Amino acid sequence: MPGKNILFMLSASIACFKACRVISALVKQGHSVQTALTPRALQFIGPATLQGLTGRPVYADMFAPRQSGTEHISLSKWADITVLCPASADVLNKMAAGVADDCVTTLFLAHNFAKPFLVVPAMNKQMFLHPATQASIEKLRSWGVQVLQPQTGRLACGEDGPGRMPEADDVLQRITELAA
Repeated sequence: MPGKNILFMLSASIACFKACRVISALVKQGHSVQTALTPRALQFIGPATLQGLTGRPVYADMFAPRQSGTEHISLSKWADITVLCPASADVLNKMAAGVADDCVTTLFLAHNFAKPFLVVPAMNKQMFLHPATQASIEKLRSWGVQVLQPQTGRLACGEDGPGRMPEADDVLQRITELAA
């Protein structure tokens, strides 16, 4: 099976370190992986790490000097599969509301739903269980977005409950199924 073009987007979460393991495994499987980040995700993971894992420049600023300003269109066309991992409550709620104020949310609005879009939530349990977040997840599902259920367990904040990002192997398995 030839490798797929995977647009792998990250939003602000300590779980970005798990996402790096998924990205590395996808590249080892022969997929071309392009990363895009929210500005807040840059507080958790640096562009040099992602560029080192993928061999591709990182897309984090829609208006950076080397950008044409239309990458959200060309990257959406290029991608066979789009993944948002980790998906923060902030970004999920923005996506459901149609807000496009950074490269990740703009890429979502340019997405062609004939192609898979996978979301992997990772957040505090109160943020995950909040009615706004739950309504946003349901709205995104109704549009065709696939949502990988978060795990219940020890969270980065020290609490226990739902919202923990699934393990890297579980995320990788789901993406591999979509690539088949």
